[in-house]
Amino acid sequence: MGGRRVLLLIGVSTVLISGILGVFIGESGGQVAAEISLFGLLSLPTTPLAFSVYGMVLSVVILAVLFGLVEFASRMEQA
Repeated sequence: MGGRRVLLLIGVSTVLISGILGVFIGESGGQVAAEISLFGLLSLPTTPLAFSVYGMVLSVVILAVLFGLVEFASRMEQA
């Protein structure tokens, strides 16, 4: 298996796990508060769907940045 396929598999697995954890956290968090504030910028309702989507989007953004940095370092090494 090539390096790109391994990174893609790790990325997809991470996003799926983030979504699953978001469902559980949203389910238990809804009993504590109706919504939470993220960094004072965004109010997020404590529902399983909201936490799942938030976790998946955040994971995609972080992984895109990290994989982008890996790609950049790889190109710099070849230059």
